[in-house]
Amino acid sequence: MSTCLSGLWDVLIGYIAEDKYINSDSKIKDKIYQKIMSFFEDNVFKKPEHIVIFCNAYMQPEMTLKDAAGEAAKYTKTCELCVGCIACSQRFYRAIQDFDKIERPLPQELFSYFKSHSQFYYYLSAYKAVKAYRRIDNTLICLKGFASTTPAIYSAAFENACTGGGLYFNVDGCGVVIDPGLGFAESMHQHGVFIEDVNVVLVTHNHLDHNADVGTLSALQHDINNYYEKQTLFYQKFFQGVHSKEHKISWMFDRGTKESTKEMIEDSDELLPFDDWHQLNEKVYIKVLETKHMKKGVSYGVKFRLHLKDRVFLLGYTSDTRYFAELGEFFADSDLLVLNISDIYEKDVRGRKSKSSHLGFDGSVRLLLEENLHPQLAIVSEFCCNNGDNRMKIVQKLKEQVHNQKSLHMIPGEIGLKVDLETSGIYCSRCKRVIPANCGLTIAPEKEFGSIQYICETCSMR
Repeated sequence: MSTCLSGLWDVLIGYIAEDKYINSDSKIKDKIYQKIMSFFEDNVFKKPEHIVIFCNAYMQPEMTLKDAAGEAAKYTKTCELCVGCIACSQRFYRAIQDFDKIERPLPQELFSYFKSHSQFYYYLSAYKAVKAYRRIDNTLICLKGFASTTPAIYSAAFENACTGGGLYFNVDGCGVVIDPGLGFAESMHQHGVFIEDVNVVLVTHNHLDHNADVGTLSALQHDINNYYEKQTLFYQKFFQGVHSKEHKISWMFDRGTKESTKEMIEDSDELLPFDDWHQLNEKVYIKVLETKHMKKGVSYGVKFRLHLKDRVFLLGYTSDTRYFAELGEFFADSDLLVLNISDIYEKDVRGRKSKSSHLGFDGSVRLLLEENLHPQLAIVSEFCCNNGDNRMKIVQKLKEQVHNQKSLHMIPGEIGLKVDLETSGIYCSRCKRVIPANCGLTIAPEKEFGSIQYICETCSMR
């Protein structure tokens, strides 16, 4: 039931806050007095006697709101304007007297905000919609664009930005993220992968282009678990036996990344070279090799043994390293090899001097020419391109160098490149069909630092 004071508290609260401790000056007193008078003039309610007493007491010199409320409260029991008025007026004056002890009312303008769905409701709605048509099981998705600070520099100097990122693969529902660098989370979402699809996050070394988005993934995990917890608390009011859902992620970091993220992720495991295969789950095993990249700290190359339905598949990832003899031995049996080339130098291309901390051109040639290395597909990744976008030319010249001595299929890595792990085929960028890796065409980007496409023969004729 409405009473004469049902809306007066919201009208006065801002002014009450100004006057809650000290004697009001005349300006504030006049404001509050006028607000009370206007309230009853604008409503059908008759002004009760205790309000008149309250206003008169408050307008006296040296009288505070609290004092005036205490004086008016004595007369609330004599008010007979409506059934609920006594309780209403008593609460009103008590609220003024105990202003610091109660919560402030919710402004009507914010009601709709708290009744609206949270942003994670829409995040999960997008996730459910994408799940209906995407294909990520038993698939490697390259989400790596460019190395080092190239994305930051390019976005500052040119109209269109490029991005960094990392790798993602999924085996029977177990999603593994490798080196989530700059822009990884954005590319992940654009290609149908959400935080629910991430079960393991692995970082090979403590550089920005390999771990910048660890914090983003951690925040997404926190937000989704917070959303699930609130849902659980809501349903527990009405149903018994409702248990909270929690999305767990295993974090495996090199020593530097583990140290730099310890306040954000307390339960990460340190990535270390294992004597034998280390099990991540029943379908995914990992081997780790310490590489030669960091002047301070450690870096690792990794190899995964994936137990697919019809085959055991070996996926190798060099990460960042210069060439050294053990590298070829470690990756010798890989079915798919992803190698990070970084930038190239003139002496490096000529073979006069290899790069000291990256494969570069010469190191890539030497690795790919290793006698025991025969991957079904080699993906050349993480281009630096300090002097422009020469990815297609670099890979073409690598092919020419390698094909003089051995047959090896090689393509440049690009964000959105998808490899079907069951067949080692790649997805056509246009029709999305899986085709043999050696049967597709690699199409150069239409503009510098644009997207490379992988096209099947049918789509190339259209």
